[in-house]
Amino acid sequence: MKRSGAIIAVIASVPLLVLGIVFLIAAMTNPGRILVAAAFLVLGGGLLIWGALTLRRLAEISPEALATGIVDLARRLGGEVTVAQVQAEFRIPQHMALGTLEKLRGHGDTQRERRGDHWVYIFRSVMPAKAIKRCPYCGSEFAIKSAMRECPNCGGALEIVKE
Repeated sequence: MKRSGAIIAVIASVPLLVLGIVFLIAAMTNPGRILVAAAFLVLGGGLLIWGALTLRRLAEISPEALATGIVDLARRLGGEVTVAQVQAEFRIPQHMALGTLEKLRGHGDTQRERRGDHWVYIFRSVMPAKAIKRCPYCGSEFAIKSAMRECPNCGGALEIVKE
């Protein structure tokens, strides 16, 4: 309903703007028409701006755009988001944020985990990879920042592995 109203407002703004320009041109010979021209231009411009902003907002909160935006948000936040974070980021009601997150969970894009009194949605595909040094022979693991190149336990060459 709001989308159709915005489209109608954009369409209605065109003739109002044209009338405003016509009256503005006519005001060159009759200065009394400048107020009518200003009224048409203000009304047409207001309708055009309101309609365009409404259509843009509706496009931002469409289900497809929200799903893509939530994945990008999860990437920025280290792979985990909550319903409240989604609400704050996209300025949407709780039911819309929860519905989109549950739809992503239904598609297998995320997993839900309880932490304290709220649910956290974990996007494993966008979580940063953790790199470690691992010995292929004995399986010992060491921090990537360590200067070791050989395993102190068995002497094997350490490999860098992402988890």
